[in-house]
Amino acid sequence: MAARSRGAAAVVALWLAIVACAGPALTPAAAALPARVSKQLYVDPDSQAAAAARTATGVTGRAVRYIAKTPQARWVGDWNPIASVRAQVRAYLRGAHRAGATGVLVLYAIPGRDCGSYSAGGFAASDYKRWVRQVAKAVRGYRPIVVVEPDALMQDCATAKTTRLVAWAAKTLSRAGAWVYLDGGHSQWRSPADTARRLRAAGIKHARGFFTNVSNFNATARERRYARLVARQLKAKGVTAAHRHAIIDVSRNGRGAAPGNQWCNPAGRGLGERPRLVTGSGYLDALLWIKAPGESDGTCQGWPAAGTFSPALARGLYKNRR
Repeated sequence: MAARSRGAAAVVALWLAIVACAGPALTPAAAALPARVSKQLYVDPDSQAAAAARTATGVTGRAVRYIAKTPQARWVGDWNPIASVRAQVRAYLRGAHRAGATGVLVLYAIPGRDCGSYSAGGFAASDYKRWVRQVAKAVRGYRPIVVVEPDALMQDCATAKTTRLVAWAAKTLSRAGAWVYLDGGHSQWRSPADTARRLRAAGIKHARGFFTNVSNFNATARERRYARLVARQLKAKGVTAAHRHAIIDVSRNGRGAAPGNQWCNPAGRGLGERPRLVTGSGYLDALLWIKAPGESDGTCQGWPAAGTFSPALARGLYKNRR
């Protein structure tokens, strides 16, 4: 579940300077939170952090318990087989419903995932569609937030086939009642204009909006400015206000980006602010913990495989929390 820091950094910096001067005029018209969406976010009792909290002690135990008790996303991918993903997602959403809370799902099974890097994997295209259909069946009757395929659209290896699959998934899940967001990268990757172009091609008209900073570390203020610019660019490309909303991952950005924009388990990072849904901002729907803190970005610097929970990583993030 890698986070990338490539792209036209100079172009992005210029855009951010522009928006800093532009102020509130860039904010799209406000829209109410959809009906049936609880303002309370779901604390998943079956997260990896929750499992680790049962045995962790001392400072590590405090760190892991703090993370386990904070709402965060449930990632589903090719480790959730086609035959069982519907039941698994339904059980998670049923738990959220019983708690009177909104669940957050991350779909992470696109063909050619992560360009073969630390989080390589994904289904073949035909199996991916079968899998998404099962997730959509599980979603019906609920109103979860669904983050569709981090890194799928902004990577250099993204293809027209990838874009079409993301658009198809967005349409399928939205029709099932999900609150869908597509890959908007982050503020130190693509320019807002490039990001908006990719989002429009990937069927943003079928989604509520886009997400930024997933599995990355950029400061919230920087991501909010970037998201406003992307929303402005989407508006210029004819995307209506109903599809220009944003969510931002704040799970590990309490200390901002690492030197050199290092993204793979960088040292000295900290937990971000507690997640919440946002009302009255116009374009911003939520600040969420999407990347689960404590789960490794990959086998860099001696850390475990991507997605593996490490109490040591959790302890460091807790120590440096915002």
